[in-house]
Amino acid sequence: MFNNKLHNLSLGIIATSSLLLSACGGESSTNSTNAIDSIAPTVSNVFPNNNHGIHSKKVIVTGQATDETALESVVITYGQNAITAELNDGRFTAVIEATPGENTYTVVATDTAKNEVTLEETFYFGALASAGGAHSGIIHNERIYAWGRNNKGQAGIGAITKISDDPATAEATHPITPTLISAPFDDVDLTETKFVSLAFNQNVSTALDVNGHVWSWGDGDNGQLGLGIADDDIVDDTDYTSPQKIAGLSNIVAISRGYYHCLLLKSDGSVLAFGRNAQGQLGDGTNDNKDTPVAVNGLTNIVQVSAAIGSYALDQEGRLWAWGSNNYAQLANGTTDSDAHNIPTQVAIDEPIVSIASGKGHTLALTESGKVYAWGLNASSQIGMRTSETWDNYILTPLLLPWFDDAIAVWANGNQSFAQRSDGKIYPWGQNMFGTLGIEADDDVEQPNSPILGLENVTDLGNGALHTLAIRNDGSVFSWGWSFEGSLGGGESTIHRWTYRLPLLVSIPES
Repeated sequence: MFNNKLHNLSLGIIATSSLLLSACGGESSTNSTNAIDSIAPTVSNVFPNNNHGIHSKKVIVTGQATDETALESVVITYGQNAITAELNDGRFTAVIEATPGENTYTVVATDTAKNEVTLEETFYFGALASAGGAHSGIIHNERIYAWGRNNKGQAGIGAITKISDDPATAEATHPITPTLISAPFDDVDLTETKFVSLAFNQNVSTALDVNGHVWSWGDGDNGQLGLGIADDDIVDDTDYTSPQKIAGLSNIVAISRGYYHCLLLKSDGSVLAFGRNAQGQLGDGTNDNKDTPVAVNGLTNIVQVSAAIGSYALDQEGRLWAWGSNNYAQLANGTTDSDAHNIPTQVAIDEPIVSIASGKGHTLALTESGKVYAWGLNASSQIGMRTSETWDNYILTPLLLPWFDDAIAVWANGNQSFAQRSDGKIYPWGQNMFGTLGIEADDDVEQPNSPILGLENVTDLGNGALHTLAIRNDGSVFSWGWSFEGSLGGGESTIHRWTYRLPLLVSIPES
């Protein structure tokens, strides 16, 4: 009897304690799963962000989403579209299509209790900075500022000038600082043309405007300005000192300027080309120079183009296509040759590519997983490990570089290479005899071990043959490398024919 009373008393105490815990907000093992979840998910490490430059119209949005209980979904809203992202251990991934210029998207993470968090981010599709042989340009507030070498009118100021000109007799002041180009007026509504992307190389300049039209100026050799008359059997090699609109073009979303030719990407995923074609770099099945845009054969669903001596195009599936010169193994087909390759062929890489960058004779390819492949000319360790003779002078097939598993962007021109890692820093390697890498080193750099110091939060680079521009997410512009004819934009305080190994701040006029 006593044991039964004690047992009943214990049950009563336990029941009472449970009720008291519930009344006071405490939890028992029974009701913990029924607690109200009022905490929204957390979203972090979203990319692209902070107006970062993107060079492909196919944009992969990534990030981390976590919740105290369980996530239900992550949705990316972009314009009128809402895309449910794929989730894998908290990492979300979604694909959106960019339009030229600034793009905005929203990440909405929702948990199973319907709590949600919203994060808005921006990125930029196109190049706000570009550099050629020794001239430079940026787009600021949709207007073009240019400076540097101007022997062919490539600075676009309406005259040919040089740094040694006598100001008293010169036709125009030589641009040693960023100089506003007198923008042409739209021939339909007669308003000032607004620009969204630049492509400079050697002594020639190209720009894309907000309406999908293309403008060229500078050196007209080989018809590389695209300003000729179609089917007149004469290649127009006229130089122009101010921007000229290429007739008959519309719906262009990206431009890339090579060494004497140019590639254009249309909104429908097709590709056009014009200029020198001796090595088949126009990809139209001929070897004839063209001074008006012609279609590249066999390419569809292209999302990025990149031009150097040869030509490259990246398609929606992450497959890379190459054509033109193969004298440095640019086609990555296991050999070098001096033949003309005038039809695109696929580059064999085992995983999808998300972005490409081509130097004069070498190429970098970035994967979604943050790895980087490279091939082509390696004489200055622009692919890597040449100084120690570990790797050959030519890399004949795509080589997986051992240094990267978190790269988010790649750039190249001349004999230099640059990669941005997830820490936001820029890591350079390759030729460095003119301070082209932006680091305190005198010789070529065969491994990207050291970042460019003092250059954080970079959104894009504009790479020239021997100098480079950088744009930071606050709009600041920097330059480094070989100072020639005002290429660095530093003004009177910058020495002509001099090496600047560390980034210089470039002053941009208010507009």
